Amino acid sequence: MKALIVYFSRAGENIVGDKREIIEKGFTEIVAEKIQKITGGALIKLEPEEEYPFGYDDCNKRARKEYEENILPVVKNLPASIDAYDTIFLGFPLWYRSYPRIISSFIRAYSFVGKTVKPFCTNEEGTFGIMQLELQSAIKGAIVKDGLAIHSYNVNSSDDLIEKWVKE
Repeated sequence: MKALIVYFSRAGENIVGDKREIIEKGFTEIVAEKIQKITGGALIKLEPEEEYPFGYDDCNKRARKEYEENILPVVKNLPASIDAYDTIFLGFPLWYRSYPRIISSFIRAYSFVGKTVKPFCTNEEGTFGIMQLELQSAIKGAIVKDGLAIHSYNVNSSDDLIEKWVKE
């Protein structure tokens, strides 16, 4: 398996458990690095051309607008190709019970025909839920495996869970 780990993650003011905290590294980034360590795959952090706001409320406003209006942020570091990879681990935080629209920007940039996609998310509020169906619909031609959802406050204690999921 030649793996590519592509993810979007955000540091700054965030909700952790039931309180606001400033985090220096996004939770999805931590999980992506753990997957990279297990697989030895290439790692790409998607970066929007226009950075998301540092403050939670301002970021939330922008995320809601992107979601409701299906605005696709421009990604400043899209790889030239993903052809060399057969398995794509696709990670993101849960925003409005779905994936951030920057993930849609990535998905629309490539053909996934014949690839296996393993999505993962970090969140405060639940499970992978309907995103599984959304991703299966959006990523045409790929085998989209069951997603892994990790609560942000469990990210640092989820090594065994992540490893088991990666090897499925």
